[in-house]
Amino acid sequence: MSTLAIVSFPLLPAMAGEAAEPVPSGGTALAMLPTLSDGALLERVAGGDADAFTVLYRRFERPVFGMLVRLAGGRRALAEEWLQEAFTRVWLAAGTHDPSRGEVRPWLYKIALNTARSEMARKRFRTPHVSIDETGLDLPGEEAGGIVARLDEERQARAVARALQDLPDFMREVVVLRCSRQLTFAEIAEVTGAPEGTLKSRFHRAVAALREALGRGEGKAR
Repeated sequence: MSTLAIVSFPLLPAMAGEAAEPVPSGGTALAMLPTLSDGALLERVAGGDADAFTVLYRRFERPVFGMLVRLAGGRRALAEEWLQEAFTRVWLAAGTHDPSRGEVRPWLYKIALNTARSEMARKRFRTPHVSIDETGLDLPGEEAGGIVARLDEERQARAVARALQDLPDFMREVVVLRCSRQLTFAEIAEVTGAPEGTLKSRFHRAVAALREALGRGEGKAR
């Protein structure tokens, strides 16, 4: 049964890429909501505050959608479904967040990542398609060996997209979270549940695989 059918859930604002609706501004309390910390907003959400939920959603909508659309291989419609489900889970689980065990940001990314994982497992989803526009990663030159910098922008996007889709899921996740969302390894550990040392090893193995794939692509292009 859908969680929406059994729990009162506030309608989400326009999805990523659509015109953003302004956050309600009626009254001093509502006007102050955008100035609150993530933790303070989540506390209000746990108490059923739909306006606080809207502010929290607006704050994380684009970065979370960016992660999901990359994990979905550039399929925006699929990523939007995952985004809706992820924030449904945020609404339902807001009261379970323990500030002593971590910040809101990695907690929220963990929910989004687990949503994508469960949906992919349930539907046996493994995308062969990656959109150029939605898959650009900011691979640091010192970590990627400078290979990405040697490709022009369009070829770089195509090459990274192809190389990224060929990575195992556990490697692709850490690359997306580290290079696209700029999370620290400590935050990624909170998101994925894997130890920092393991994540760093996965990241460097992934970068090596990307370097090799991009190097092969560059050689073929000559």
